[in-house]
Amino acid sequence: MSFVAPVQEKVVVGLFFLGAILCLSFSWLFHTVYCHSEGVSRLFSKLDYSGIALLIMGSFVPWLYYSFYCNPQPCFIYLIVICVLGIAAIIVSQWDMFATPEYRGVRAGVFLGLGLSGVIPTLHFVISEGLLKAATMGQIGWLALMACLYITGAALYAARIPERFFPGKCDIWFHSHQLFHVFVVAGAFVHFHGVSNLQEFRFMVGGGCTEEEGMQ
Repeated sequence: MSFVAPVQEKVVVGLFFLGAILCLSFSWLFHTVYCHSEGVSRLFSKLDYSGIALLIMGSFVPWLYYSFYCNPQPCFIYLIVICVLGIAAIIVSQWDMFATPEYRGVRAGVFLGLGLSGVIPTLHFVISEGLLKAATMGQIGWLALMACLYITGAALYAARIPERFFPGKCDIWFHSHQLFHVFVVAGAFVHFHGVSNLQEFRFMVGGGCTEEEGMQ
């Protein structure tokens, strides 16, 4: 039997794809035109940073939707919180000083903090549903792997690894910014896999909140 996702499920998963597409598109545009002029570089760097926030916000939507499928109130609250934090990060990224080399660590910290805000709903889910259910139905393992990939990429970017240890050897290939993008793309794929598993589980129980309800 084929699975046709309801409209709301298409929307929540679509928001994740939208965030990923905007993030990578803004990054591609920035790296393409940043050498045009100082004004153009400044403008597109702001879009680049905004895209990171949009990817993080979009990543939250499907996971919160499926994890709190039968408990919509905390889902709604957490969605509001991540939207507020994401918009705040976008506003901060519009500050001209935000793109300067001196604020490299601040940039990484802002987006790392935005992503780590997901620890709170994750703990909520684990406590309310139990570790076993969180690890199976909740796909916490994939979520943790995604977080590790994002955090590793941000840490390499902030610490300028490996070029700080090999001056002049990583100017073209394997510098921290490239590795950051690799980890971000890998994290997005891992997140999509976990969300797909969540969606499959929801389909298996027929849209109900328990397996028994889905079989009725």
